[in-house]
Amino acid sequence: LLDLGVSSHQLDEGSRGFSYSSDGPLDMRMEGSAGPGITAATIVNEWDEYDIARVLKDFGEEPAAKKIARRIAAARTIESTAQLTDVVRSCVPPGPEAVKRKVLSRVFQGLRIAVNDEMGALEAVLKAAQALVRPGGRIVVLSYHSLEDRRVKRVLRSGDLSGEVQYDTYGNALTPWKLLRKVPKAPSSAEVGLNPRARSAKLRAAERTVYSTDEDRP
Repeated sequence: LLDLGVSSHQLDEGSRGFSYSSDGPLDMRMEGSAGPGITAATIVNEWDEYDIARVLKDFGEEPAAKKIARRIAAARTIESTAQLTDVVRSCVPPGPEAVKRKVLSRVFQGLRIAVNDEMGALEAVLKAAQALVRPGGRIVVLSYHSLEDRRVKRVLRSGDLSGEVQYDTYGNALTPWKLLRKVPKAPSSAEVGLNPRARSAKLRAAERTVYSTDEDRP
């Protein structure tokens, strides 16, 4: 079972820098302030405008990535989540607060994913699962946004990120996984009522086949 969700405890702790709802340092490292690697502050204050825009577009799927990156570069130095929130809000035209929150969510998501190389980690564990799960064994993955779900869907369908299934001369699919359901399972309205953060969850499941590549063999 792979639950790809970020801990609610981490999100709610302002000192970790994951949320725009509370002020804190621009950190966002899953390991905390003692962990290795870059921080969100590194990205917003040291990366060039083009690379910031790429992070917001590729990992946050933010349509206004270039505009926001330009405003971030002009506002540096940005040291806290509150400062970053103000910069992002200044890029959003007047309108409903819900629209501004969606933009903020995408920006903070993009930075968090980049800081922790979350997509790289996901791709690595999906690849490792092919070698670790025996034929007949099953994998269940809970994803919470389209970037995760897209990768999970493609790998469970074809065995790689292309999502394109290869067939042998007899028409048999050459894939390490057999999907247990064609469409992902979503949470019920009752579950979302109890846990609003579950609203975007998608559950995909597959069973390991006998097909293996050279990389799958120990």
